[in-house]
Amino acid sequence: MMSKQEQVVVVRGSITSVEAICLVSSLTGDTNVTLEPEIIYPYYCFDANCSVPTLAGRKNISLICLVDAANGIGATADSFELRKETVAAKLLLPIEIDSDKAAEIAQQTVTHQMGKKLRMIASFEVSVVPRGIVHKRFWIVQSSEARIMVDSTTGSLHPLKLRAA
Repeated sequence: MMSKQEQVVVVRGSITSVEAICLVSSLTGDTNVTLEPEIIYPYYCFDANCSVPTLAGRKNISLICLVDAANGIGATADSFELRKETVAAKLLLPIEIDSDKAAEIAQQTVTHQMGKKLRMIASFEVSVVPRGIVHKRFWIVQSSEARIMVDSTTGSLHPLKLRAA
């Protein structure tokens, strides 16, 4: 019996599963690491446009904001390439927050980031425009000492709890 497949839009990764294994192996010193099934995370993607006051008038700044559709955490992102892929439905994490809540989180995230980046007291305007759902692939690598999630786009590492024995 074939497992259910879904076509989704995925952020093109720069880290393969083999590179994820090598990265964790080199960091842990463990040569006996294993790869668990990948996880494909859903994100709401927004184009954010900010109008910022300057001495010469207003300046427009554009950026991308991703809101984790599983737990509602927002972050700005560098530009990325997208592609359509057919993946096993069981690898896709479910979407837990709705698009209105995601837009609210994106607005807060961008406002906070711009405030930090520009260190401004003056007001700036932020508008977010939804681009839809995009997905990111994460590799889960298990070593004898650690369980690590590797972001296929950035190569960043996120330690996970080891499973109970």
